[in-house]
Amino acid sequence: MLRGVGRWQLRNSVKWMVTSSSTLAASSSSLAPSASRLASERGAKTNPLASRERSYPVRALRPTRAATPSLVDGEERRASSSKASSSSSESDANDLPLRFAEAARSTGAFHPGDLVLVCVSGGADSVTLLHLLVQLRDAWNLDVRAVHFNHETRGDESADDAVFVKALCARLDVELHIRVPEKPFAPSNFQANARQWRRDATVELLESLEANVALQGHHADDQTETTLLKLLRGCHISRVAGMRPREGVFGRPLLSFAKRELVAFLESRAETWREDPSNASPKYLRNRVRAELIPLLRELVDEGGVEARIEALTEQSAHLRELLDDVPSAYLALGDGPVTSASPFDRSYLMRGEIDLDAWCRLPTLAREDQLRAYVSDCAGVDMEYHVLRKMCAHLFARANADVNAAAVPEWEWRIRGDWVLCSVGSRAWAAKKPRLDLGANEGKQTSDANDGDGDAEARAVGNEVVIDAGRGVSITHPPGWLVRASWENSASTDSSDEGVRLENLPDVCALRLRFRQPGDAFRSGHSRRVKLKDWMRGNGVPLHARDRTPLVCLGDDILAVYPHLSADASPSEDGSAKDIRNGARLNLVVDCVSVDDAETANEFE
Repeated sequence: MLRGVGRWQLRNSVKWMVTSSSTLAASSSSLAPSASRLASERGAKTNPLASRERSYPVRALRPTRAATPSLVDGEERRASSSKASSSSSESDANDLPLRFAEAARSTGAFHPGDLVLVCVSGGADSVTLLHLLVQLRDAWNLDVRAVHFNHETRGDESADDAVFVKALCARLDVELHIRVPEKPFAPSNFQANARQWRRDATVELLESLEANVALQGHHADDQTETTLLKLLRGCHISRVAGMRPREGVFGRPLLSFAKRELVAFLESRAETWREDPSNASPKYLRNRVRAELIPLLRELVDEGGVEARIEALTEQSAHLRELLDDVPSAYLALGDGPVTSASPFDRSYLMRGEIDLDAWCRLPTLAREDQLRAYVSDCAGVDMEYHVLRKMCAHLFARANADVNAAAVPEWEWRIRGDWVLCSVGSRAWAAKKPRLDLGANEGKQTSDANDGDGDAEARAVGNEVVIDAGRGVSITHPPGWLVRASWENSASTDSSDEGVRLENLPDVCALRLRFRQPGDAFRSGHSRRVKLKDWMRGNGVPLHARDRTPLVCLGDDILAVYPHLSADASPSEDGSAKDIRNGARLNLVVDCVSVDDAETANEFE
């Protein structure tokens, strides 16, 4: 019986949801500006620069508290338009302010004494939130401000929304800020772009106001929709949990209240709100979930209701998330790779970090999936569906276990999405872009620290590479994305750094090149005979996963140094003695990091 009454009430409440600006002005002079004010404000919008950022401080227009309905005096409360509202619904509406305060206190969405910024669209949820905060303002010593985002996508309706919110804030004595995008959003991915713009603008306004928190009007129905959307999109079971009451600077104090409770609260006070027609458009998946899927689930689920079932699922997911967060991580950040005397080359130089497959394979299956998903999401910005994640994990795990001695195993790749691939060699896996896009994006952005005694050297972009003028007739070419430093020091100096490699006896004029290994490379350490680079790396314990990422310092076809430790003599004299053409100066070359996105690998190496 109660369920039937609730549906009847919700259908009839639609009559109250849409109120035009003309009706609003006619019903109450304090609720909306006059027609002349509306015309002048719309005329002001012809100046696009003036409409970008507007604030409406209203402290000088403070109305009497009688303008806000009392919590206690029932005579000041006008009856709801729905004559069939039950006494329990009226009681819930009357108790909502008290339950709201308790929910805020228990969840920490905001705190007494806060300067709060309320995001007010004009819809029922945000209007209810603003009213509740105003009623709590004195008791909690709150400083309440509001922001309205006008996307200007619905013509006069968007303008009317802004006028409505402005009038509401003036009546409730709340300072209002209005934000308008500098340019329209592209139709493709409009919702995501608009949402990101609102978040960025809110954070910027928070900082300028020195506010404590930005409050949003998301409620329990939104939480249900969000969870169902995650499930439909293949979310991992450990991340089913929806929005939280407090996340960073954003608070959501209405998450425990259903939409019908918010509507009943406004109706019990004869308050009006705006409706955005796009919220009913079937072209958005969330709208179809709200209008079609959830009503069907409510019919199919009897005892406890679909909301209770979803809430239980999200709680279990949150507990699982806590367990997975406590599992030791197999992720190696930049510079975390071990450097030992037995294996001095075990350094990744990866700007995005990598996965230690030995540690990763020792984890339980669920933890392996979770950590790989997190790594790919952080590096490539790709949230994989579970069936793709499961297949990738299975292949990587089988390959890592089969590759016990890392012998004769070529590089393994898995195409993630677009240009992003997951690469695996030996005991490491990492994300990289292949092929690299927009190679010219880094032109002119490389830095160097080379000094020849006459000042700092300069780096310039030449084609797809960066050239450093190291001074004293020496230039250094390296791929974009590498961070390289070069400086000159006296060979007799005893206080030199242990970083990098030191090159002596370079020709009068020479062009050094930094690159990765290529087929046919050979290396001569000191005065020993030349050997194939791949054999030299095997014999000197260079890990398989590091061989294609080890920087080489080359002069023409000769390899002068295998970074970071061993170097050959660049230009010995005929009798074997070293030439000294720079008065004892030697070049100290330091490679801080490299980009492996465009590293070419040759599987026949191993």
